[in-house]
Amino acid sequence: MATNTFSEAAASPKEFPVANQSATGTGRIRTNSRPRVVVTATQALVAVVVLLAWEFIPQIGSLSQWKLLDPYFISSPSRVGATLMNLLLGREGVPAVWGYLWPTFLASIIGLVIAMIVGGLMGLLLGSFEFAGAVFRPFVVALNAVPRIALIPIVVVLFGSGLQSSVVIAFMVVFFVALFNAYEGARTVEAHVRHNVRLLGASGWDLMWRVRFPYALAWTLSSLPVAVSFAIVSVVTGEILTGVSGMGLLITAATNAADTSMTFAVIIVLSVCALLMLWIADAFKRRVLHWWIQSE
Repeated sequence: MATNTFSEAAASPKEFPVANQSATGTGRIRTNSRPRVVVTATQALVAVVVLLAWEFIPQIGSLSQWKLLDPYFISSPSRVGATLMNLLLGREGVPAVWGYLWPTFLASIIGLVIAMIVGGLMGLLLGSFEFAGAVFRPFVVALNAVPRIALIPIVVVLFGSGLQSSVVIAFMVVFFVALFNAYEGARTVEAHVRHNVRLLGASGWDLMWRVRFPYALAWTLSSLPVAVSFAIVSVVTGEILTGVSGMGLLITAATNAADTSMTFAVIIVLSVCALLMLWIADAFKRRVLHWWIQSE
């Protein structure tokens, strides 16, 4: 009887607090009530204003003499758009982007998923057991302070200059994002909740999996936007430094040719790729944390 009562108490979504979100009285997320169409229209307006300013402000008087507004250094939306089309279609001597995008996208996804799982579980363990957290937290903080870019040559030597090295580079960066979020999430369980489930006969492992795990999961998934960005940036950085085929190699070629239009076109492709990954991650988060998110 005590076990059933404990399971019901631990599984109740109303007991969970909210991390990094505005909370309702029940402790669940309350989404923004502003109509989505208004938000989308405002975003489109901001984008149009930025593009128009980028296109026409450098044409005013002698403003183009400033390096910050010189089209040679910043190109223009029309030039970038033309280069982007050539990049997507592989025409006019411009290589098609798809052969370069796939290795970057694949390495980012694999590194992200593995790092979120391993880092989340490690953070859950360290946050659930006070002694282990006290012992290993300084070492984790010290490892996180190591600049991962300095480890890229070692990674290449160990794993070769290919997909495996790109995955490892993404893992090294995203792992700590997931770990620290899961660690803090596991530690946010209120004392009265822990005491109540202890009184109901829960063991340390029961407390970790039935009570702390949902907190850690919510906090870990809330870090997905940052984790996705870090995964892509780390993979591209590794490609730039190692010459591995990918979007980083395109950026290097564009830089060597002083082709700013190509550089911006590659950046746009990477941004769209990141937005797609964020959309998938957000859909996954809504699916997994449906008990956490409350619509008005």
